[in-house]
Amino acid sequence: MSKIAVHPAIKRHLAEHGLCGEEDIENYLFPKLKDLPSPFLLKSIDTAVDLISSAIQNKDDILIWGDYDVDGITGTSLLHTFFREIGVTTICHIPNRLTDGYGLNDKVLRDYATTLRPNKLLITVDCGISNSEELILAKKYGFKTIVTDHHQVPDTTLYADATINPKQQDCGFPFSELAGVGVAFYLAAAVRFKISNNNEYKGICVPNMKSFLDYVAIGTIADIMPLKGVNRILVKGGFESISVTRQRGVKNLLSTLDINIDSLTSDAVSFKVAPAINAAGRLGEPDKPLNLFLADSDASAKEYASQLIQLNNKRKQITENNFESALSIARKELLLCANCLVILGEFHEGVLGIVASRLVEKFRVPALVCCYHPADRSVVKGSGRAPEGHDLYRLIAGAERYLQNFGGHALAAGFSLPVANFIQFKEKLYTLMSLHDENNAHVSSSLKRKFIELDVSESLDRTLLDNLMQLEPTGEANPKPIFLDRQVRFVSFSAFGKNKAHLKGVIRGKYKNVPVIGFNLGDRISKTNLNEPCSLLYTHSFESYNGRSSWRLHIKDIISH
Repeated sequence: MSKIAVHPAIKRHLAEHGLCGEEDIENYLFPKLKDLPSPFLLKSIDTAVDLISSAIQNKDDILIWGDYDVDGITGTSLLHTFFREIGVTTICHIPNRLTDGYGLNDKVLRDYATTLRPNKLLITVDCGISNSEELILAKKYGFKTIVTDHHQVPDTTLYADATINPKQQDCGFPFSELAGVGVAFYLAAAVRFKISNNNEYKGICVPNMKSFLDYVAIGTIADIMPLKGVNRILVKGGFESISVTRQRGVKNLLSTLDINIDSLTSDAVSFKVAPAINAAGRLGEPDKPLNLFLADSDASAKEYASQLIQLNNKRKQITENNFESALSIARKELLLCANCLVILGEFHEGVLGIVASRLVEKFRVPALVCCYHPADRSVVKGSGRAPEGHDLYRLIAGAERYLQNFGGHALAAGFSLPVANFIQFKEKLYTLMSLHDENNAHVSSSLKRKFIELDVSESLDRTLLDNLMQLEPTGEANPKPIFLDRQVRFVSFSAFGKNKAHLKGVIRGKYKNVPVIGFNLGDRISKTNLNEPCSLLYTHSFESYNGRSSWRLHIKDIISH
C-alpha cells in the first residue's frame, strides 16, 4: 500500500472520527465501489425485480412517479435513463407541489389509468411510503405497485406489491440512511444483475452502473443525508463519474453554474446545483429540471439549465421577502418558547423549507414554518427543519393527532393540518420541547465540535489542500474541519452585502497576507480592534468564478481577547 501524505492537522481531524491507522485513513479517503453491499439485501427487492422483469417482457406501461425535490427528480431521471439504456420506454411524472401536493395523487393516478394500457406498473421514487390509501386506489385502477422510498415508515399497512425502503423492519440492508435516489440506484442495479445473468435478455447491452452515480451524488447531498458509509462510497463515486459524465443535463447545468467538474465539492452541490434544481419545484414547474436531465441534445440542455437559473433568481427574491416576514413573527414566538419555533403566515408554499432552514441557522432551534393552503384557507401546510441533535420527525409524531398527514426524517419534515388545529398543534410542540429541553441540551452539548489548531499562515499548504479535497464529500455526519488560530491580526476588513451583513478582510500572515470572508458576520467589525490580536475559527471552500478555481477561507467566528 502506497504511503499517503497527510497533513498533521488532517490527521488530528481524522483521529477525532476514529481514523488513526494508515489503512483506515486510506480506505476512508479513497472508498471503493466494490465495498458497496449487494442490492439483494434490501427487503422485497427480489419481488420488485420480478415485477419489472414481467413488465418488460409483457411490454406493460411503466410509470415512474417521483417527488418534486432534487432527490426525487434525480432518482426519477436515473431510473428513466437506466430503462432507456436497456431499451425500455417509461413515463415519468413529477407532481406539482402547489396543486398536486406531496406523494401520490388519486386524481392524477386515475387520469393515467384511463390513458395507459390495462396492464401497467407504478414505481414511486422518494415518496409513497405514507400513501397507503392511494396505493389501494392504484391497485383498483390496474397498477402493479413498487414503492421505493427512504422516509420514516409509518405504522399503517402499506398495500404495495413491493416496498423497498432500508428503514423497514426486517430489512437486511446494512445501511438505513440512503437517499431516495440511492434506493432507486439499488433497484436499477438489481434489475441490471438479473438482465446480465438471464438468457432471456441476450442482446441487451447493460450499462455500467457507475455512469448513474452523478445523479446519486447530487440527490444525496441535496437531501442532507449522512455522508458516511454507503453514502460516502456512492457520492465519492458520483464525483468521479461527473468529470466524465455522459448525462447532458448534469454536464450543462454544472457548466452554466460555472462549476469545475474536475474538482467538485459538496458545497458546490449544496449551494449552487441543488437550489437551481429545487427552485423549479418550489415555484410549481417541476418538469423543467426533469426535462433538463432527460434532454436529448446539448442545445436543449443548455436552454433548460438557463431556465432553472432564472427561476432560482426569482425564488431568491421570494425567499428574502418571506424570511423578513418570518423573522418578525419568530422573534415574538421565541418569547413564548425559547427552544422551538412554530409560525403561520402569508408565506409562499414553495419556500417554506428554505425559510425554516434560515430560522434554524439564525436561532439554532427546530423551526416549523406554515402557510395557508392556496386553494383552501381552512388547511395549513407546513415544512420543518431542525439542527443536528434533534429528531424533528419524532417531535411532530408526538402531535400527530392534530395533523392530516406528515412525513420526513430527523432533520426535515412536511405536514398539513386543519387551521382549526393549529394553535393546539403549536402548543403541543412547545410543551414537548420544554419536557425534552434538558435531554436536548445534553445532546447538543455532546455534539460540540473540537477545533483543529492551525495558523492561518499554514492554511494554504499544498498537502493540506489536497487532503481537504480527499475528504470530500463533506457535510451531514461528515463535517469539514474547523480550524482555530489564536493569534490573528487583521490588516483590514469591511462590511458588504445587503444591510452590510457580511464581512471581508485581510489577515496578516508570516509570508504573505491572506484574504478571508465571513457571511452574516458584518456586525463583528465594530467589536474587533485592528490593533489587537484575536482568535479566528475558519474553514476552507473551493470556489469557481469565470472559469478559474481557487481555495478561499471562510470565517466561522471571531473571538476578541
